[in-house]
Amino acid sequence: MMRSYVQAHLDLLLLAAIRAEPGNGAAVIRHLRERSGGKFAPSSQSVYAALHHLERNRLVERYPEPRRYTLTSSGRRSLEMKRKELDSFVAGVHAVLGPGGGAKTRPTRAPAASPGSRSPRRG
Repeated sequence: MMRSYVQAHLDLLLLAAIRAEPGNGAAVIRHLRERSGGKFAPSSQSVYAALHHLERNRLVERYPEPRRYTLTSSGRRSLEMKRKELDSFVAGVHAVLGPGGGAKTRPTRAPAASPGSRSPRRG
C-alpha cells in the first residue's frame, strides 16, 4: 500500500529531494530512502521516468557535468503548490479520523424494537 502512496506523490517527493540536495538520479533515490527512514524506496525505473517527465515539463534542469538535477523557478512553484495540496488533503484526512488518529468503532447491537412491536415468541 505504501508503494502506491509514494507513486502517487512521486513528483512532489522528487522535487523536494532535488530542492534539498541537487544531484543525479542515484543521489535523489538515496536522499528519498535516507530521509524517509527506508519507507520510500521507489524503483530506479520509476524515478528516472518521473525525472524525465519533470525535465520535459521544465520543472527540473539536468546538467551534464557534473551530472545533476536542479529545480527551475517553475519547479519551485510547483513544489509549493503540490505541498499545499498535500497539506490540505492530510488535514482533511485527520479531520475525518478525529482525535487519536483512528476511527473509533462501537460494538454493534441489535436495533431496538419499535414501539408496539412484539418480541418474537420462542416455542
